[in-house]
Amino acid sequence: MESTQVTPIVKQMSVNEIPNENPKAISEIVTPIDKRLIDVIRKEQEQWVSIDPSLIDPFVSLEKLIFSGGKRLRPAFFYWGHIGSGGDPDSPKVIDAAAAIEMLHAFALAHDDVMDRSKSRRGEPSIWQQFANLHTEEQWSGNPVHFGEAVAILVGDLAHVLADKLMVHTSPTVSTLWDELRMEVNIGQYLDVLSGAKGKFDHVAARRILEYKTGRYSVQRPLHIGAAIAGRDNEFHEMFTSYGRPVGVAFQLRDDLLGVFGDPKKTGKPVGDDLREGKPTPLMAEAHSRASKSQIRVLEQVGSLEITSGDIANIQAVVEETGAAGIIENEIKDLTEEALAVLDGMTLEGNADEALRELAIFVAYRTY
Repeated sequence: MESTQVTPIVKQMSVNEIPNENPKAISEIVTPIDKRLIDVIRKEQEQWVSIDPSLIDPFVSLEKLIFSGGKRLRPAFFYWGHIGSGGDPDSPKVIDAAAAIEMLHAFALAHDDVMDRSKSRRGEPSIWQQFANLHTEEQWSGNPVHFGEAVAILVGDLAHVLADKLMVHTSPTVSTLWDELRMEVNIGQYLDVLSGAKGKFDHVAARRILEYKTGRYSVQRPLHIGAAIAGRDNEFHEMFTSYGRPVGVAFQLRDDLLGVFGDPKKTGKPVGDDLREGKPTPLMAEAHSRASKSQIRVLEQVGSLEITSGDIANIQAVVEETGAAGIIENEIKDLTEEALAVLDGMTLEGNADEALRELAIFVAYRTY
């Protein structure tokens, strides 16, 4: 097919612009995965741009999202689960599966920003905001926000299709795990949206959301799929669950703390975004359960889109004063120690034990 030269409205990144601040367990494996992601997006882009030049922008925005500073945690857990199970690190099937897992994450992020009304992602406008801005700049008809949200949903769907195409060469066991992963992240997301609408911060709901929205999707299932592609899921499934469950919980608990106290320059999101969205996290459940009447009145501002920087500071103070932040920090420590103890009892091939140890500590104590 003859190449079509088109200048996108959304600026396309060069591979050299991709940031890399990850630990060795990630940084030493991402190059072939990233190359595969770029190759898949740009080949698909080339095909569709030859039909209509305006189709370049959804692909460029997807590529920008994927290469805007993501940590590649899910492909890393998959990869080291595969290596630890005796898998072939150089298999094209392995690179495709790792790329599929990251592509599916892009699907979730694109949709998540619409559901949460997040205007930024990793320090840049979120996809819906990019296209809302474009709508305004071009003075098109209709509502800019509605247009932006519609395009972001479609870009997320595009990522989902590409993820499935990358994961196509699989065994029945891998296909089943892939189906479970995709179902679990959607179920978890619904529970998250529902709980936010109800405005209730209870422990049971918060923990259930954490398990399905993040814990399994981010750590356990990638490990399971890695072992399954190596043909050894039956041998490693329970062990990877025992390691992955506490790591996945610690990962989300740290995310919750960063959502309230994180440095925007590192997290890429405005401080207090989670508070504006009213996310029903274990952190906020702990704060509510320990708050006085006056502190409850402060916490009742959570979920308001009109919340100010002063309100955020007051909420942060209450979360600290109730001891909720300290409780979550202690739980992260305990969960990490639990995961490392499980890892010590496992026999893994390659240097997967060292890599999985590094990943567990990184997700628990990261600052972005």
